Amino acid sequence: MSYKNNTNANRDDLFGPPKAPSGPKHKRENAANRDALFGGVESKKKGGSKSSSSKGSSSSKTRPSSSSRPKPSTTSSAAASAPPAPTTTAKGYSREAKPKITSTLSGSAKISKLKEAEDFRDKATKAMQRGVFTRPDPVTAANYYKRAADAYGLCGENRLERLHRVASADCQMGNGSYSSAASEYMKAGALVRESDEDLERRRKEGWKFYNDAGKAWEKSGAPGKAANCQVLSALAWTWDDDSTLLTKQALTSLEESIEAHLPDILNEYALYRQTGVSKYVDPGNKNSKPSKETINMANEQRVKTAYAHEPIQEVTHALIHYGEYQSALYSSGAVSAMLEADGIATLTLSRNYVTETILALAMGDPVMAEQQFLNRHVQKTHYLTSRECKLAEDLFRAVLSRDVEGLDEARSPAGSNKNAMASLHASTRGLVQTLRISGAARRRVADPAKKIKKKAPVVAAAAASPDDSDDSSAEVKPPQDDDHDDDEEDDDVDPEKLDNELDDLMAGLDELDALGDSDDDLDDDDIDLR
Repeated sequence: MSYKNNTNANRDDLFGPPKAPSGPKHKRENAANRDALFGGVESKKKGGSKSSSSKGSSSSKTRPSSSSRPKPSTTSSAAASAPPAPTTTAKGYSREAKPKITSTLSGSAKISKLKEAEDFRDKATKAMQRGVFTRPDPVTAANYYKRAADAYGLCGENRLERLHRVASADCQMGNGSYSSAASEYMKAGALVRESDEDLERRRKEGWKFYNDAGKAWEKSGAPGKAANCQVLSALAWTWDDDSTLLTKQALTSLEESIEAHLPDILNEYALYRQTGVSKYVDPGNKNSKPSKETINMANEQRVKTAYAHEPIQEVTHALIHYGEYQSALYSSGAVSAMLEADGIATLTLSRNYVTETILALAMGDPVMAEQQFLNRHVQKTHYLTSRECKLAEDLFRAVLSRDVEGLDEARSPAGSNKNAMASLHASTRGLVQTLRISGAARRRVADPAKKIKKKAPVVAAAAASPDDSDDSSAEVKPPQDDDHDDDEEDDDVDPEKLDNELDDLMAGLDELDALGDSDDDLDDDDIDLR
């Protein structure tokens, strides 16, 4: 039959023609493997190779080894039984919380581990006591506190593990082991975020632990890790915060963490810092130019470790989320300066350039966006040929020319800039969709919506033209009773409706300006007072 002939042909191509089992050992094993894969030789002639096939089959029977197993079948079965490989996706700088730590021990094993942790704690306490012939030993105590914290971690005791890690870090700081102390402080900060305590307390403790870790890294001679810990301590003020407003304390910490990576005198957008004063600027004369020695010292203090710009990018995305566009531009300028100092043309630098343009447009300053684009961005040859350059130019030219259709085409997900838009961070893509040709980008309304809710509809109705009197957004709502609770008022607030009312207000003001310009040409004699 045809399939048998194909089997014989495949066997001969793989292992050669059948031979007698005489000869070297590897050839005999070769014949056995061939017969195990394709069976004995079936020649068209009667009797020709019957003896050889029988000898091959007998040799295969007498040698039942693992090498005689069919290799193709094993590889296919392994491939079928193996789980599918996980697909790698660009996660970016997400603000998602890590999964909560769960206990791995239970029952009698947990009880014995808790007793072991208590023994370690007692030994650490005894090591720190002062006696007649003894003095405190922070090295031994730090080791026992760490072992106790590990034991409590296996039992799922978050609070006890955190306390003992802080105690171990304090002992190591007194002993001069700054790197180990910083690691323990960072573990304690991660445990604080997953605890079940009050949110405000968690934020304060998280800020303190990461700040202490930064000081420990700085003493150990690791400025990059110290600056990264400052970013983590600043972001601790935003834990579990879904609002669109950023507190002043959080904003101050975020801007301080930016200068920890790059001094302000090296930042092109240092003037957009909203809080604090740079350490490299004279407080009495902020507009004075820094000296050459100051610039050299700032270059030495700049963080030069690999991927040092990534924590600052995370700060930029957080500031964009909270609508702090000036501080976000200040942070984005620090990222650009750090990447430019390396002297390497990267896609990250091109994407950061277009982020600067978008932030300038979001602030309502297209002129500055154009000047920075011409004076700084396009001076880099690699940026001229990038798709991010086209996106930036299309955006600020559409805003300058007040071309609504051009702006929609530039930021359309299906337009010519779809690849450049897809490469941006999610927060930046969302900001592009809020750009307007009449001014700054829209900001989402959160807590202060109670005041806008009572005043915005009235102003919008007064500013609307007579032709738009039928518009639902211009209707004057009756005043509500003051007996309602604030919580009920917050539930009735519709952010999208408020945005529409604010847009109608801006449109009405534009129409009033146009009417005012046309009335300037009228004389007093042309007005009929009857």
